[in-house]
Amino acid sequence: MCPPPACICLVVPDGAGLSEADGLLADSRLLSQSLVRAGWKVHVLLCPLHADADRERHAAGQFEGPGVHCHSLARMEFPHSVTLEGPNQSPLLRAADQVCHALTLLHEAHEFDAIEFVHAGGLGFRAVQAKRAGLALTDVRLLVRVYGTAAWLRRRHHRRPDEPMDLAAAFSERYTFEHADGQLAACPSVFEEVRRLGWAVRDDARITPCVGEPGALAPGEEDPGARLRGPTPPGRHQALVTIGMPYYNLGQYLDDALASLAAQTYPALEILIIDDGSTEPESREAFHAAQARYPQFRFLSQPNSGIGATRNRALAEARGKYFLPMDADNIARPDMVERFVAALERHPDVAAMSCYFLAFRDSRDIAASAFAYSYRPTGGPHVLACLKNVYGDGNALFRTEALRAVGGFETDRDTSYEDWEAFVKLVHAGNRLDVVPDFLFYYRHRDASFSRATDRVRNHQRVLRRYFEIERLPPTERVALWSALVGFQQRLESLEQENADLRCRLATRRHRWADRVHAFLSRVPFLGVIRQCPRPAAVGSTGSRASAIAHQGSP
Repeated sequence: MCPPPACICLVVPDGAGLSEADGLLADSRLLSQSLVRAGWKVHVLLCPLHADADRERHAAGQFEGPGVHCHSLARMEFPHSVTLEGPNQSPLLRAADQVCHALTLLHEAHEFDAIEFVHAGGLGFRAVQAKRAGLALTDVRLLVRVYGTAAWLRRRHHRRPDEPMDLAAAFSERYTFEHADGQLAACPSVFEEVRRLGWAVRDDARITPCVGEPGALAPGEEDPGARLRGPTPPGRHQALVTIGMPYYNLGQYLDDALASLAAQTYPALEILIIDDGSTEPESREAFHAAQARYPQFRFLSQPNSGIGATRNRALAEARGKYFLPMDADNIARPDMVERFVAALERHPDVAAMSCYFLAFRDSRDIAASAFAYSYRPTGGPHVLACLKNVYGDGNALFRTEALRAVGGFETDRDTSYEDWEAFVKLVHAGNRLDVVPDFLFYYRHRDASFSRATDRVRNHQRVLRRYFEIERLPPTERVALWSALVGFQQRLESLEQENADLRCRLATRRHRWADRVHAFLSRVPFLGVIRQCPRPAAVGSTGSRASAIAHQGSP
């Protein structure tokens, strides 16, 4: 009995906003036709980067033909959490999240053997990240066929990165390529180009002008470059996880937080709740009531020392292989710890895993899915982390010994961002970080929270001080840093010049309109007579008649 034909999905940007748009679509069409001739079942997921119905129809028309099934990302429906806006979300990162969700649904329906991203533009970023975390697409090969990079296109068009999201896009592009199951290119010069950018090209990277031609992958053929990488995840993990929860005057939220921890699906937990000298009677009562309600948890008390010192005490007390700080006003999803551990166990070289979160203001908002915003960290690049927290919230899973080795959290009392600073310390010590691209907990947005009550500039300064200590950046980070510095300055100068030009044009138009109005008024006889009439003196004025006559005679 013959095996069923292999099935592949090509993920193709529709070209809007790309200078090589038509060429990319033409190459992708040839690739799909070659795959059909080689016996593959082919699906194409078109990903419009901008809303343009005409462009979408043009792109879909490129793939019409027998054996090819075309899907459009713009016509798919997504859950509210996938489309919910949040900080630091560029259009490319939003599209990468939607691509991951769409591929998961399409794979369930069509059982792909391989998914190929036919451009290194970062659309596969979240899909590759999800596979690495063990969330989705774990039984399908993810391939990246490189035609060019964002850095290559910028250099070709004499541009530098001119906004922070350019750095995030370059990071997602590189991450997708380096962590895909297979690296493909049409010619050796492409691999030479990405090596010059500092990208890691594996020994099994392949030159494949077109699938179905000599030397390319045929259905059923073993592709050594497309094997699953990393250890196969074991069944159920039993590594002990210590959850440390600092608590200070949050009595009205404590029970929700602890109930979410009691409902965790991961059994091997040590949970420490440390009262950092709460002053409110209601909060002290809530703490004592929680001790009676959750005897399986450890409750400790101490004089007020601040959140950094309290987390460090939990870290010192921790017996677990992994350590997870959680704030007392947040709510964990039931599978939060299980998902975190599964992801970190797959990658022994990663020191910490953060995740997405959904922000809410009232606990009832969770059941109603009435979230205020979402937060989706990328995990890099490190050079951008001096401007924005790309690593995630402190509600992350750390290898306990790795966090202890860098001294845990800093204990400044009057500033925040201690979690962001801890991530930077880990990276500076040579550790790798990554992200579980899923909403594993709910973040309570409070206007009176410590991070919002403290000075933002001083908070940021404690992160920057870690960068001041760096004696030598890796070559790729140095290139990114100085290119961004020059690009941001040039963009600032360009915006200032545009503003100056706009002010000049507005002033010119204002003068022209004023001249036209004056000319019009001078041609109207009635208005001309009024302008020539003497102005009467005000009735009841205290001035003399002579001064009134003199005033009437003035122009």
